[in-house]
Amino acid sequence: MTDRQILEAVLAEVRGLGTRMDKFESRMDKFESQMDRMEERQKCFKEETRNNFADIRLHLENITDRNISILAENHLNLINKMDVSATWMNRIMINEVKMNALTDQVARLQAKSS
Repeated sequence: MTDRQILEAVLAEVRGLGTRMDKFESRMDKFESQMDRMEERQKCFKEETRNNFADIRLHLENITDRNISILAENHLNLINKMDVSATWMNRIMINEVKMNALTDQVARLQAKSS
């Protein structure tokens, strides 16, 4: 094989490597493009998730906290009303006991006088 033939064979091999490198670069560009799209989707997902958490936090602060406050206020009112009712019930029961005692005394007095 002559020097010229060797150089032509090497040149052909180098051109083949160049073509393969071009194909490889093309595939790498596609891969990088896919990675860029995935990163963009991930950013969108993070933003959407952050917005959802913000909405949930606002709901908890505005609605749930308000409802808990309303329940707490009404609970206090209910406890106060129950205290008043219990006081009246105690008075009624005390009066019933007194009435029973007086009824017994009247019955005994009537029994003595008859």
